[in-house]
Amino acid sequence: MEFTTLSEKEFEEFIKNHPQSSFMQTVELANLKRDLGDVPHFLGVKKKKKVVAATLILEEKSILGYKTFYAPRGYLIDYDDFELLKFFSDELIKYVKNHKGFRITIDPNVIYRIRSSEGEILDDDKNRNDTIKDNLEKFGYKYFGFNLYTETYQVRWEYRLKLDEPYEDKKAKFSKSTRKNIDACYKKGLKVRKGNIKDLDSMTEIFESTGERKDFDTRSLDYYKKMYHHMKDLMTIYIAYLDPDTYLEDTKNLLEEEKENYHKIEEKMKTSIVGSKLTNQKETSEKLLAKYEEELEKAKKFKEENPKGKDIGALLSLKSGNEYLTLSSGMLSEYRSFTPKYAMYNEHIKDAYEMGYEWVDFYGITGSFDKNDKYYGMYEFKKGFNGNVVELIGQFEIKTGFMYNIYNLGKKIKRLIKK
Repeated sequence: MEFTTLSEKEFEEFIKNHPQSSFMQTVELANLKRDLGDVPHFLGVKKKKKVVAATLILEEKSILGYKTFYAPRGYLIDYDDFELLKFFSDELIKYVKNHKGFRITIDPNVIYRIRSSEGEILDDDKNRNDTIKDNLEKFGYKYFGFNLYTETYQVRWEYRLKLDEPYEDKKAKFSKSTRKNIDACYKKGLKVRKGNIKDLDSMTEIFESTGERKDFDTRSLDYYKKMYHHMKDLMTIYIAYLDPDTYLEDTKNLLEEEKENYHKIEEKMKTSIVGSKLTNQKETSEKLLAKYEEELEKAKKFKEENPKGKDIGALLSLKSGNEYLTLSSGMLSEYRSFTPKYAMYNEHIKDAYEMGYEWVDFYGITGSFDKNDKYYGMYEFKKGFNGNVVELIGQFEIKTGFMYNIYNLGKKIKRLIKK
């Protein structure tokens, strides 16, 4: 076996059909990280001139001229091949030491186990990967643990939808409320378009608005511009926008349909015995008429104020190995009643079918399925698509230099001072 530096072309060829491939192990991400100040390295192992293991690993400056190294969703390797894994790890440690690195962190794109949509373990023995964890610990890697939240560099819990049957059959298995919300989106004047670099301003504004409302940090416009420059071939921007003419016309139609329904109920009440069922139908129709009358006034006002329409939601999706991944999404709070997220996710799913992906990855959730958990809403929305909770193996790190202990001691002192 030969440990070697790989060319970008060699690395790209290797990751094409690798089962652990993700957008985090791509030349595109490496170029973005280089632009942001990290130093990317493409490293691998060859057997008879054929690449059999590889990783993108990022070098980041730390203290006193020393560095940390991080392989996001790496390594790309057969973790069951003990000899190969040990050789690659040993050689990588030597390489990092020679580059003044004192730590390697990895979070492999390896499934620990697959759970039901409700988070219940489906097949404990079949899907667990304790051997991989045990082997890495034997080599000296420190395991971060089975964390439930977002304490690690990358999410450990994801929600995925396997595209193993036609779209309409799959949609029929979405929850009733999810199907209802998807269909309702398009009856409110909502449309979804694919964005480009000109839409980054709008996307960033929507993400920032969502971040303020939900109290989480968001990326800057400058970051997204750099990301688009380097990763546009992997990116799709979905913009949900409210078209004033469609909004007005659809609201008028809803109102007219309900007027007809109300008229039918009145006519039926003239010729039938009026019981609780007809009375309830009439009351429901009256409420809908009032709702649509109010909505019509809103639609007229919206058209006056936004004659060209308005962007109200955004979704950033990424091609990622055998998955089509939803990286980030948001909506303007004043337009939440239009539920744009359902329309954008639905378009994402349909595009995943068209492009031939095996999975749709709705990305991060937590490992807590308690309805009282403050992050439950993030899981609840995705759960409506009736997919699977996927638990990844997690994060590991290994010491490669004496500065490791000094660095960790410094972190402990900082935490004590903050207390």
